[in-house]
Amino acid sequence: MKILNGIAGAPGVVFGKVLYFDKKSECSNEISIDEAVEKCLEKVRKMYDKALSDLGEDKAKIFSAYEMLLEDVMFTGPIKELIETGKTPIDAVTEVSESMSSILLKKESEYLRQRADDIINVGNMIKEALCGADSDFTMPDGDDKYIISARELTPVDTMLFDHSRLLGFVTKEGGATSHTVILAKSIGIPAVVGVSELDEMTNLKEAYLDGYSGKFLVEPNDETKKIYDKKVCEEAEFIKSLETVKQHDAYTKDGERIKVAVNIGKPSDLKGIENQSFDGVGLFRSEFLYSSSKGKPSVHEQYEAYKKVIDLVYPNSVTIRTLDVGGDKQLKYFNIPKEENPFLGNRGIRLCLSNEDIFTEQLKALLMAGADKKLKIMLPMVTRIDEITRARQLLEKAKKELILENVAVSENIELGIMIETPASAIMAEVFAKHCDFFSIGTNDLVQYIMSADRGNSAVEDIYNPYNPAVLRMINKVINDGANAGIEVSICGDLAANTDFTEILLGMGLKKFSVPLPMINRIKKKISDINLSSAQQLTKDVLSAEDENEVIKIMRKG
Repeated sequence: MKILNGIAGAPGVVFGKVLYFDKKSECSNEISIDEAVEKCLEKVRKMYDKALSDLGEDKAKIFSAYEMLLEDVMFTGPIKELIETGKTPIDAVTEVSESMSSILLKKESEYLRQRADDIINVGNMIKEALCGADSDFTMPDGDDKYIISARELTPVDTMLFDHSRLLGFVTKEGGATSHTVILAKSIGIPAVVGVSELDEMTNLKEAYLDGYSGKFLVEPNDETKKIYDKKVCEEAEFIKSLETVKQHDAYTKDGERIKVAVNIGKPSDLKGIENQSFDGVGLFRSEFLYSSSKGKPSVHEQYEAYKKVIDLVYPNSVTIRTLDVGGDKQLKYFNIPKEENPFLGNRGIRLCLSNEDIFTEQLKALLMAGADKKLKIMLPMVTRIDEITRARQLLEKAKKELILENVAVSENIELGIMIETPASAIMAEVFAKHCDFFSIGTNDLVQYIMSADRGNSAVEDIYNPYNPAVLRMINKVINDGANAGIEVSICGDLAANTDFTEILLGMGLKKFSVPLPMINRIKKKISDINLSSAQQLTKDVLSAEDENEVIKIMRKG
């Protein structure tokens, strides 16, 4: 038996055969650097679409970052310059990627050191492309599940696997904040990284993978099997315990009814929802319909997708967010000019209002899909009342045009906004007079409050949801919405983070919207919370002066 120690990445305990993932290849049929970069861009874009479909937009951002690096002349320019001096393309890529990554490796932050891996990963992709290497991977025949073992796994690698046949990941390299760990959590499998003694001799051997302790036990003896079989059973019991809340509404320990809805990006995300109790769809990201198509989707194509979800979820409501592109989410047929700072540029509702024809088509599809049923339309990236007013005018205009054409439309419409900018959060009391509901998008709200790009590793420690400024702003929005008598929900990452469940309840939040795999975990967490205790904990947290004090109070509570 071999007991290999690493870093606990994603939680869980599993037992099964190990499959070693190897990308060894001989360099042949070398192509030009420009061809290699273009080949990598094509692959990364495909991986983005797959991640968007399987895991959601936040996880797909990993591949957006890779795409940006491949298109960045600050990265490719020095490579070409070295090639012009006589360096081989392989050596040029190696030198530049290692030089750039070494800067981050010197940082004290573990997160920043792990971000150096991104640069190395992209460099390795280019070198594989230069060599004509094919990193595609095929699982053995059959339905068996495997623990994937590898020297390293890039986000591109992890998207090559059939997720339904994965037990877990274990790698020789990587850290607790690596993208592989993030993806493992999204898929719902354990991961252990940084196992220095890991090698290909693990292939097809039986092992236990402990994502809680960071242990990888290969060819276990009888005594270890006895101990770890119990751990595997305990893990299964915990997962099974979630079944106790599956078919029931969510209530706090002292009887307060709390809504738990789901976030989706496409109709198929609701697969398996039939025996699950939930409170409708709190966020339907409509941009998937646009980004998954080579061209702009027709009104009918949109109508079919929206109607499928609305009918499936009825009598619960569906909140559909209007097209949210721009920033890091680009669509070629929109012809969005390249912006110096796209996150502060023409995105979300701004882009829709400057492309009224496309926006009106979406509004018509929504009105038609919601005929005879309740329809909730949500506007993203709102910063001004005028944006709500103009959107409402376009909605009324679209409705009148459809009625003149004798087309049935929804007569029960609510128009709400995402609270994801400081402007909308600060003005929430006023905005509440002009819309029917709020949904707090914590991902963007945190980055804008902290002035820290959520995709920039250099400011990762500043992008911090535990910061008192973030928590006080969220508390303000929840209170402003309650005082105005409108519904307030949270659909960002914090809604699915059980660290924050009690605090959000203490603030008065009555509705969470989370990814489907997290519904029962959140409902179970809610059922263990006493509302009066949550309110006291929240009061203490809101008096904290920095994130370290917030974390200390939360863990003590």
